[in-house]
Amino acid sequence: MIPNIFHFVYIKERPWKLHHYLSAKSAVIRSGAEKVIIWVDEEPEGEYWDKTKEIVEVQRVKAPTEIFGKPITQPAHKSDVIRLQVLIEYGGIYADTDVIVMKPFTDLLDNSFVMGQQGIGGSEGLCPATMLSEKDSIFAKTWLAGFKDTFGGGPPGSPTWCTHSVSLPAYLSNTMQEHITLADHESFFWPLYHQDHIEALFENNYNFPNAYSHHLWESSGKKYLSEMTEEKIKNGNTTFTNAVRDLL
Repeated sequence: MIPNIFHFVYIKERPWKLHHYLSAKSAVIRSGAEKVIIWVDEEPEGEYWDKTKEIVEVQRVKAPTEIFGKPITQPAHKSDVIRLQVLIEYGGIYADTDVIVMKPFTDLLDNSFVMGQQGIGGSEGLCPATMLSEKDSIFAKTWLAGFKDTFGGGPPGSPTWCTHSVSLPAYLSNTMQEHITLADHESFFWPLYHQDHIEALFENNYNFPNAYSHHLWESSGKKYLSEMTEEKIKNGNTTFTNAVRDLL
């Protein structure tokens, strides 16, 4: 059984912006979780962080600098380690800070570990941006131990960027089927990060009734999110603006 608590991880390498606040607030209001925790190595600053701190529990965590003797230099990879450590120790629901929760996860809690397919039929692996875990999950512990052989620590776009975080859990899901439940591609990660999908999020207006959450793919949607304002959300008519307007 997965505990009904929600976790985010924030490594201070970027400002805390409007969409990060909306991500946290969507979890508070829509996830069905009993509490929402943000694990931070160092608190960000600014208006939207101040607003976020009023509605969540903030916990400090030391960001790792290595794993199995391999240096960790990328903030995203530090988060990869922390999120699994937190889920192993406490269990619960994890999401990246660019995930908008659309509805409660409560009907998924009667499992040991849940991940969502990235792409139709998991054609692009399993994405760790949203996942659920019981405490001491066998799958989570096996996955983290597998970093010893799969973690390469490369920069974004490099061959080793996601071998440990996307490819490894996809492989393990085939060898440890009794320890993981796979949610279909519409559950957590549809639309995807491809340009036409990003446009579906930020330029067009579509309804995705099967989505528990939407990943905003912060890197791919940067040009939209970096210029996003409350006014644009109030006056917009896109998948994103319609999904978050009531959170303002």
